[in-house]
Amino acid sequence: MHKLRDGPFYKFLQSTQEAIVLPAFVVIAVRPRPGVWEYFRVNGYELTVDHLSVSEYLRFKEELVDGGCIDSYMLELDFEPFNATFPRPTCSSSIGNGVMFLNRHLSSNMFHKKEILEPLLDFLRAHKHDGLVMMLNDRIQNISKLQSALSRAYEYLSKLPLKTPYSEFKFYLRGVGFEKGWGDMAQRVSEMMRLLLDILHAPGPSTLVTFLGRIPMVFNVVIMSPHGYSWSSKCLRFARHWWTVVIRMLQMKLRLGVPDLIIGNYNDGNLVASLLSYKLGITQCNIAHALEKTKYPDSDIYWRKYEDKYHLACQFTTDLISMNNADFIITSIYQEITGSKNNVGQYESHTAFTLPGQYRVVHGIDVFDPKFNIVSPGANMSIYFFEAG
Repeated sequence: MHKLRDGPFYKFLQSTQEAIVLPAFVVIAVRPRPGVWEYFRVNGYELTVDHLSVSEYLRFKEELVDGGCIDSYMLELDFEPFNATFPRPTCSSSIGNGVMFLNRHLSSNMFHKKEILEPLLDFLRAHKHDGLVMMLNDRIQNISKLQSALSRAYEYLSKLPLKTPYSEFKFYLRGVGFEKGWGDMAQRVSEMMRLLLDILHAPGPSTLVTFLGRIPMVFNVVIMSPHGYSWSSKCLRFARHWWTVVIRMLQMKLRLGVPDLIIGNYNDGNLVASLLSYKLGITQCNIAHALEKTKYPDSDIYWRKYEDKYHLACQFTTDLISMNNADFIITSIYQEITGSKNNVGQYESHTAFTLPGQYRVVHGIDVFDPKFNIVSPGANMSIYFFEAG
């Protein structure tokens, strides 16, 4: 017995999350580490083991519910091709640190491939707010001119008192190619220019994240938060209410302008945020708080059991659409994304699943996607209670 516990077969059994027995087969879903899944079929008569695709495994789950009445033409959803070329980490410990990973990836590429600096230049030249250029004007056309202008401006600012207001040196900055988005006083502008000079010479992830974080980009934020409602008997009436919100938001666009960021809360708020971000062409953030799929055991394959009361098929579809459409997803803890060694996370449960008779998802969400970022509850006191002056 002790030899069995020390062997690979015991570790295999420890990693098993699901097992389906359909004579003469035992079908197993194995999760060797958070976010990574493999599927196997054991033939009890022939004593053979085969590796299964996600689709093949889900068909066995459907057979468990519907017997032999499986729809050969059931809709299969695969979201993987939409993000196949996007960089992502491979270690489970990196899940939820998307911004950190992307900054490391980008700074590494900048260090080895100087031509990757060109998109940064293009962004700084194109960045506007209310039609006004924020960072670089037409005097700076290429990287060499940017480096030269930065050095001249940095030297000029170093001779000014740190708290010299922008209004006293704005004409000089504009003359060499810089606009008002660099800061409101000499010290702030100097720090920004020093950061960019460092990036141009020897880019590093911490320097890059600090510089990008100081660029003024988000001025107007819309938050969709339908707190207090649930998908119950009021579902359809509430849905009509949200469609009214969408229509009014699109009408407001003509009068108030387009927001820079839209944040969705809960699955219905996230769906509305997805619709608006698509229509308005703006950045979308999702905050689910709690996903329904892990609340009820096997609620995907037995969705009909809960449909009248909770409309779970509708909720799962809503979550699947919004989490794939979102530009980034904020969670409170690592476990919310991918659980623990032995427990599946809320988002991870949407990796692959089936709603028999509706559709099967062979690749729903990838928890390794850098769109996932953990922001622990609480507030930075110096920011939350900021006092001007």
